[in-house]
Amino acid sequence: MSMDDRTTPSPRGMAQIILALSPADGLVAVPVGEQYRWADTALRLTPGFDRRPDGTYALTDVDAAKPNLLALAENARRHRVFLFGGARTYLGDYATALADGLPGTWTVKVGVYAHPVWQEDLVPLLWDAGELVDSVGHARIPYGAHLANDAGIELLLVERPGSAHEYLLGAFTSATFDDNYADPHAPSSVVLSSDAAHAAGLVTGAFLPAYEQAVHERLLTVVEAAHGRLEELHATWTVIQQSGRYSDGIRLDPATLGHVAQQYLEEGSVEWRRLRPHAAELLSRVHPAAGAEDSASLDRLRQLLYPDAAASSWPAAPSASAALPPGTVETLRRWRTDAPTLLRQARATRPVGPATTVRPALPAAGKAAPSVPERAPRSR
Repeated sequence: MSMDDRTTPSPRGMAQIILALSPADGLVAVPVGEQYRWADTALRLTPGFDRRPDGTYALTDVDAAKPNLLALAENARRHRVFLFGGARTYLGDYATALADGLPGTWTVKVGVYAHPVWQEDLVPLLWDAGELVDSVGHARIPYGAHLANDAGIELLLVERPGSAHEYLLGAFTSATFDDNYADPHAPSSVVLSSDAAHAAGLVTGAFLPAYEQAVHERLLTVVEAAHGRLEELHATWTVIQQSGRYSDGIRLDPATLGHVAQQYLEEGSVEWRRLRPHAAELLSRVHPAAGAEDSASLDRLRQLLYPDAAASSWPAAPSASAALPPGTVETLRRWRTDAPTLLRQARATRPVGPATTVRPALPAAGKAAPSVPERAPRSR
């Protein structure tokens, strides 16, 4: 099979090997396609190509690669594998160069989605209102780079479908959320040029501020809604206690009062368990804007949301399944007392987003970058 541009389509179901130059690792080969195992076999049989933990292969001695490439072409022909190559730098190198230009400490891992259905696993994990989620859901994405920093931000970088020089970068969801479909607060992915330094400026100046805004607004909206439901539940229970009647006016049998009270506590507990991780995450982002009274209220919330934490620390948000503090009635009462302060402070301390929209540069030649940490391929 002859080499061609990697954007050239191949017959459905055929195995493919994508070849990309890497300044750090030489020639990188990625076996993909519904019959990717044949591509993997062709690479295993070719001298010089060493399999790496992330599922890719590397031929380090590019200067003397002609015999190896001829052998690869023959093995590909025998196993009905298509070879694709292009001028684009290997994605892992570009991702590392991009991460080096971002603030803070970032790790980079390349993931190979050899079989087309593997990339479907990414869709529910993405938190995006732009081109990235649409591309992952409808176009072929053979591999991607996962960027993560020490602040808990996780991003996905892929080659832009249909473009030989551009990339798409978007976000995975914040750790406390597990339902991202059609979320109105999702930030939009960004198109990046092949100039990693310019791309890093775009991500730093526009995308990351927009992401922080989106996380804050989503947390605030969720906590506000949950607090409203708890307030409504409490109001309903208070009316029942005072009137001796259900909400539909039917008189309450005193013998069933304990059952009704238990039902209220159970419903409140369920709501609290859902609310707690989001409230804890929102609280970690809030710093009192004014007043000792607000500071005291937020301190009480810290003790409520982090019952086992030291008073001077800001631990990671608890999981939704974490145990309730002792005394459910008291827990709900304390939350209802101090939650308005948290919500007011969260509204007052919204993150500042990008001042202007930064437009991506025109496509430029790819730049060299250091090598990329590797990830073991997912088992299927």
